[in-house]
Amino acid sequence: MMLRDAPVEARVAILIGTAGALAFVLMGLVQAQVEADSSWLRFPVIIAVLELLAVAGLAAGPRPARLVAACLFGLVGLIHLLAVLNDGPVWLRVLSGVLSAAHVFAVVLLNTRPARLHYSGGQR
Repeated sequence: MMLRDAPVEARVAILIGTAGALAFVLMGLVQAQVEADSSWLRFPVIIAVLELLAVAGLAAGPRPARLVAACLFGLVGLIHLLAVLNDGPVWLRVLSGVLSAAHVFAVVLLNTRPARLHYSGGQR
């Protein structure tokens, strides 16, 4: 299975995962510049690597990729939600809220019927 054969739901989830990973690293980079502390970058890079590996799995299309990506996207959504509830700059909390909602939406998309059928090898 290739990405061009994937349903729209899977493609949008891949896009959300990729953009979310890059946005999280960018947020960490900006915060590291503001705080003059490079430790702000370590966690976002680790999460971004895991998220991009899940996205690569979704693009390749093996059967367990959907479940792994959905679990990881759900976990990343919770991480961003914790950032929203934490003290910090307003811009960071707002962007974390948007990323949290986007990751939860990606989990919903990966649990739709077309995405489930695509990753299980069934007919549409």
